Amino acid sequence: MARLLVLLAVIAAVWVGAPAAVLPCERMTQMIAPCAPYLTSHAAVPGVGCCNGVCALPGIAQTHKDRVVICRCLKIVAGHFPGIDNKRAMGLPRLCGLRLNFSFSPSIDCDK
Repeated sequence: MARLLVLLAVIAAVWVGAPAAVLPCERMTQMIAPCAPYLTSHAAVPGVGCCNGVCALPGIAQTHKDRVVICRCLKIVAGHFPGIDNKRAMGLPRLCGLRLNFSFSPSIDCDK
């Protein structure tokens, strides 16, 4: 469970853009699905599709409410990724070229 929350924390940490209503949960699942091979140690590096999806996330939410909705969705999405490597999940934004000014927590609270 902690591994899934790390993935969520990584992805949730990345957004800052358009309203959440624009992007349904199913679409977010499609955006991060290409990361599964890397996050489950079946690929040495994240693929282009993975990084494209992760790098698109900053443009998804502007408001706190949007981020809460997205966070909750990503908790569901994270359930589709069994066997996630925590270290790989935490390093994914950096490997995809994203600079974040805060650290991740496997126990992210979507309501904060």
